[in-house]
Amino acid sequence: MLKFESFIFNPFSENTYVVYAESGECVIIDPGCGTPNEENQLFGFIDSHRLKPLMAINTHGHIDHILGNAAVKKRYGIPVAAHPNVKGDFQRSLQQSQLFGMSFNGECELPDRDLKDGEIIKVGESTLEVICTPGHAEGSISLYAEIEGWVFTGDALFCRSIGRTDFPGGSYETLRNSIKERLFHLPDDTEVLSGHGESTTIFDERKYNMFL
Repeated sequence: MLKFESFIFNPFSENTYVVYAESGECVIIDPGCGTPNEENQLFGFIDSHRLKPLMAINTHGHIDHILGNAAVKKRYGIPVAAHPNVKGDFQRSLQQSQLFGMSFNGECELPDRDLKDGEIIKVGESTLEVICTPGHAEGSISLYAEIEGWVFTGDALFCRSIGRTDFPGGSYETLRNSIKERLFHLPDDTEVLSGHGESTTIFDERKYNMFL
């Protein structure tokens, strides 16, 4: 069984997750650490638990979710993985950081590894399944841990809300379809772990989310 630790980073209160197995293997989902102090929080947890990062995974390419990519690559020598359609947002990362007044040294390198819909990522004896959930951004994905009953949704689905769709590549209809056709087909008790805010469940969002 997997475990996870969450961190809240950068001015957007972005949720970064370290998902790890008993073997010590782990993946870092959306490393949003943007300051030395935030990096130390993330690295301190990984190192104190003697974890072995396999990769960083970006659920999408917006600046608040990719700020720490370079830091984790440098620290652990691991690839950054994302859907191939995130490249436009990666190339706009410097512009995004300036728009929101965030400290960022330059454009992010493009992901090292492409993830496709349905791909299975093995972490210890468990798995994360890539589910394409575009609409908030181009190349948005969610990551489903079937055994544990979790889904990491990035900025697609939140507790009683959904991701904004007014950025380049955003589409309300596309996002609505992603949630209804992909995420709402998961079991009711699946815990939704979003890119911002508190967790929820598929059942609660199907019943109470007024945006859907």
